[in-house]
Amino acid sequence: MGALLLCACGGKKPIIVPPVPGGGGGGGDDPKPIKQAEIGKPLPAWEKGWFDIHFINTTTGEAVYLIFPDGTQMLIDAAGSQVATGVVNSVTNTGIRARWDPTKESGWLCGEYIANYIKSCQAWVGSSKIDYVLLTHFHNDHFGGASGLPVSDLSPNYVKQSLPYILDNFEVGKLMDRGYPDYNYPFDMSSKADNSANCTNYIKAVKYQVEKRGVVAEKFVAGSNTQIQLLKDADSYPGFVVRNLAINGEIWNGGTGTNKTFPELNEIVVANTKDVKSSDKCPAENHMSCMAKFSFGSFDFFAGGDGQYNGLSSFAWKDIETPVAEVCGQVEVMKADHHGTSNTNGTGYSNKCWAMRYLNPQVWIVNSWTDAHPRKDVYEGVTGLLPNADVFITNACADQQAYKDYASRTKGDNGHVVVRVCEGGSKYYVYVLTDSDRKSNVKVISGPYFSR
Repeated sequence: MGALLLCACGGKKPIIVPPVPGGGGGGGDDPKPIKQAEIGKPLPAWEKGWFDIHFINTTTGEAVYLIFPDGTQMLIDAAGSQVATGVVNSVTNTGIRARWDPTKESGWLCGEYIANYIKSCQAWVGSSKIDYVLLTHFHNDHFGGASGLPVSDLSPNYVKQSLPYILDNFEVGKLMDRGYPDYNYPFDMSSKADNSANCTNYIKAVKYQVEKRGVVAEKFVAGSNTQIQLLKDADSYPGFVVRNLAINGEIWNGGTGTNKTFPELNEIVVANTKDVKSSDKCPAENHMSCMAKFSFGSFDFFAGGDGQYNGLSSFAWKDIETPVAEVCGQVEVMKADHHGTSNTNGTGYSNKCWAMRYLNPQVWIVNSWTDAHPRKDVYEGVTGLLPNADVFITNACADQQAYKDYASRTKGDNGHVVVRVCEGGSKYYVYVLTDSDRKSNVKVISGPYFSR
């Protein structure tokens, strides 16, 4: 066990310093060693028994594709923010797209780019079916913008928004999100959300897929460890479990129940749905993200959507990140919450946000789509708190590369990031693959890391 660090507010919280990658730390048995990758060549094909996690680089948001040890496939989100290169939003994406701008190649058909990447991996599995699709929350950088896109080839009622494009072009077993079937929390998403047109398009696509193509749609269930499971050979991998941690502020309690921390629908009060952050009775969209932990033996991966804690200074219940991190516990790999932007990843606010101390990842992976993903204070806060953790960033520019200790702490950037876990979960590697050449050749190999 590791040492206890003293909290600035007087309490004690656990933090365990991770082992140096490749040395010690309980490597355990390795029933099926991972084939060695070679720089400049394609990543060796996935094989049964391995757990793959692919952070697909699109420069428009998040898309994480997973291959479970038995070949069950899952997609978490389908990026597609339509913030154009160089257009100022809160920050720009001029720097990260100076190297490569896939939005200009595809004409904003980001779903097509994601689909092509997935299809290349499905050749390894021998199945074209995505068994599970999870939309963590209703923001464009997670399910796609819909403005100006062509109409679906299957229905005239919706357009080729990123996630609907995926639904159209794959056989999908089960679709989960935070709103099905009513899509009315914390208000009617099709009329009052600030991206209501995109929400409406997505909802129409879901309705079509359920009624015409037999897709099973469900609301993500907090606390469940059976909603997502191995479908092809579960008996061979009893140590693989997916635990749903949170949705809409409902958080698994670590046992058989959940705790509801957000207002009920009949309690929601908001004067302006365009600015829900200022309301004490309406949770913001990011806070309502679906969050989950994927466990394979001693290996754990935390996927927390855009969980964050902005608004905590006025309303304590708006910190969704910390209580979810606490019930999740220590993990090997963590997708950076909300792309590593402000008010996330356990940094800031007088050391009252403890998320990273609970999660304590060995590897922190940032899906970036602006020049400030991750932000300087968050990057340096995480690397300062966890001196042995390695960082990987799908997109980086000169501003980010000037962060303190970037060269020593960031082990790979500017490409698809792939985590490959060996059979049994005792050991894993992290790879960065080329993106702009569409070849996905290996450019960085990091590891082995040993699960704790």
